[in-house]
Amino acid sequence: MADNQDLTGSHQHASTDTPERCDRADISNDRPVKPASIILDLLRTYAERGTSAANIMATGAMFGFSGNRMRVGLSRLVARQTIENFRRGYYRLNRTTDPFNTFVERWRLGEARMRPWDQRWLLIHRGDGLDHTKGIKGEWALTHTGFCEISKNCWIRPDNLVLTPAELEQQLHYLGLENGAIGASGAELNRRWQQRWLAYFEPEKINNRYRKMYQRLTNSLNELPNLGTTAAMKSSFQLGGQAIEILATDPLLPAELIDTSPRESLWRLMLEYDRVGREFWASADNSIPITMPSAQIALKHAR
Repeated sequence: MADNQDLTGSHQHASTDTPERCDRADISNDRPVKPASIILDLLRTYAERGTSAANIMATGAMFGFSGNRMRVGLSRLVARQTIENFRRGYYRLNRTTDPFNTFVERWRLGEARMRPWDQRWLLIHRGDGLDHTKGIKGEWALTHTGFCEISKNCWIRPDNLVLTPAELEQQLHYLGLENGAIGASGAELNRRWQQRWLAYFEPEKINNRYRKMYQRLTNSLNELPNLGTTAAMKSSFQLGGQAIEILATDPLLPAELIDTSPRESLWRLMLEYDRVGREFWASADNSIPITMPSAQIALKHAR
């Protein structure tokens, strides 16, 4: 990405009839999981040390999947080199999957993922003629890194991330953005258009998502001690995963654009929920996972 590009007024004639694309699908409700998502999300929690096939089968059984379906899922993921059977009866994520794991696990840093905002912006311009798959993957990468499409092929977000331009570019490409996309950092935007585009980020909708998840986590923390181990594992897998997805793919808007207290409150509560949830998951194979599973997000990226 080119640094300190002055793009003031560069979009004076930007189209206003292109639907903006900023937000992700609603993740506030429980959604069905699949064998592949269970496997990927479970292995992510154990990182390099991996976990046993027995633990994977037991987890699949919690969600009603037969051992045969889970074994088929394992075989397919191994064949695609998404995971590896590194020793007899044990699996872990392939090293090439690690950058995505790093992206997800950055949720733990909370507000430390941002720096003070100086009213400058990050811009990404995508070319025309992308095939459908590349187009969808690139859009996923951008929307899940807080970018909004404000005119055809032009995506922006506040330049307030602690990642350097090179680190952000590398992350975006790994998440699916095509190599031909052009980026600029430190951009100054025309004030009139800037005010118009700010509404695309829908800060109140984002904060409502934080508040809803905060309440669900609070209720679950009160209920988990009264559940059996299996029920608590299943509940924390689903709900904890949804909360991690919200935090991991949060647009990380600066305080100038959003009330940051709901986001920080959710982050702090999820750290506690993660600690409690891991204690239940430890009983599955007598080792405490590094983090909570995050259902769905890894599967989406693997598609």
